[in-house]
Amino acid sequence: MDFWQVVSWCETEQIPDIAVHAEQLGFKGLILAEHIYYPASTRSRYYYSSDGVSPQNPDMEFPDPLISFAAAAAVTKTLQFMTGIYVLPLRHPIEVAKNVATLCKLSGNRFALGFGAGWLKEEFDQLGVDFSRRGRRTDEMIAVMRQLWCGKEVSYKGEFFDMERVKIRPIPDGNVPLIGGGHSPAALRRAVDQCDGWYGPGNTLAELEQFLPELQAMRAQSVCAEQPFSVIAPLTEALAPNVVARLEALGVTGTVNYPFLFGIGPGSTLDDKKRYMDDFAKRLIAA
Repeated sequence: MDFWQVVSWCETEQIPDIAVHAEQLGFKGLILAEHIYYPASTRSRYYYSSDGVSPQNPDMEFPDPLISFAAAAAVTKTLQFMTGIYVLPLRHPIEVAKNVATLCKLSGNRFALGFGAGWLKEEFDQLGVDFSRRGRRTDEMIAVMRQLWCGKEVSYKGEFFDMERVKIRPIPDGNVPLIGGGHSPAALRRAVDQCDGWYGPGNTLAELEQFLPELQAMRAQSVCAEQPFSVIAPLTEALAPNVVARLEALGVTGTVNYPFLFGIGPGSTLDDKKRYMDDFAKRLIAA
């Protein structure tokens, strides 16, 4: 079982020090959520809460994850990094492919792109991207980025993107892991058919016991069935060694320590965060 530390909404300047400490404690890596823009008010339904209300607000810190991870990679050697999640269809695939390839080069291939199609319509409206077609746009982006990362000239004509003989440098040394987020039928199908893993939105153990066999059956029937598939599943209930054993039995390959904001509250110091990570490592990673 891999254990990840979620650093979403953490004070930006603390991320490199947290990365060093996480590596020392044996965490697999850091996970960071993102929004380019968060509105002062929203009518969008947040898919991952029972009342549809997001716990996020525009005063929370949303540092650019690729820049943050470049800084963290510079002070670590083995720690992995994953976006959880990156709102992919808000960007252009050439831009994302180039930025991700650069991060992969600088980090020694320690980055996985966890992404989703997004839920916050106001963010799409602000950036002039059609919210209603974001799923199809995401699928095209995946196809374009995969080709660009191979290093050859790419010509592509689709619903959203039209390019002729485009080449980027640098290119990654090997595959860039794509980890699909979300739990809608379209998101799950995208994860099993086009990705190297799935990142959960936060579930109870009982929910995962019902859901994961279906996800694994979908993967077994996909064109990627013979390739490895990661399942990183945050829990919305307390972790303990016996719970971790049940997760492993379900085929979960990784889980997380809660973000500092939710685990120890707002305004925590760097030392507070280190003690919080120390406790998790003692109880679970060492076990």
